[in-house]
Formats: sequence, C-alpha cells, structure tokens
Amino acid sequence: MTLDFTCQKCEGTFEIDAQDLIDGSEKLECPHCNTRAPANVVDDFVAALTEMRAQVAALSKRFTLSTTLESEDLAELDADEDEEDDEDDEVDEDEDEDDEDEDLDEDDEDLEDEDEER
Repeated sequence: MTLDFTCQKCEGTFEIDAQDLIDGSEKLECPHCNTRAPANVVDDFVAALTEMRAQVAALSKRFTLSTTLESEDLAELDADEDEEDDEDDEVDEDEDEDDEDEDLDEDDEDLEDEDEER
C-alpha cells in the first residue's frame, strides 16, 4: 500500500510504502524541506495503519477494498469530535451535580441519625 503525502510547509509531494513506515525502515519526513511529523503522531498513525491492514486482510476473504482518504475530509470529523467532547463535558457536569445532591442527602441522613440518638 502506497501512501501519498503533500507537505503543508513546502507543498512538495512524496510517497511512502506503508510497510516501510510500519517496520521503521522509512521515516515520515518531507524529502524536499525535511519537515517531520511529531513522533507521537507518527506512532499513532503507524498503529492505525497496522490495525487497518489487519482489518482489510480479514475483509479480503469476501471483499476487495480501494479507498482514498483526503485530509480535508477529516476536518468534518474533527468538528464532530469537538461537538461530542462538548456534549460529554455537559454530561460530566450533570453527573457532578447529581453526586453533590447525593452527598447532601447523605449529610441530611447523618444529621437525622444523630438527632434520633439524642
């Protein structure tokens, strides 16, 4: 599987064989201006490529696959993930409020128990 890249800095294009990237014999670096991706991003990308290859191999018993993934298409995914994160934050806040209510209820019960003991 060949991956085609376009450098955002110099707009140069280059190709890397996915297996070379996975096995580490090829670095994700622009040959024109030497721009590199951060190591943690490359590691995550290689892990995703490895998983994708495994899943495509599993599908290959019944289907063939040809795909094109454009970075511009991912802008929509980033926006969707941001919205989901915002929704998750709202849910977390609601849960925190519920926890505070439960704590108050427990405090009230403790006070009632103390009053009964007296």
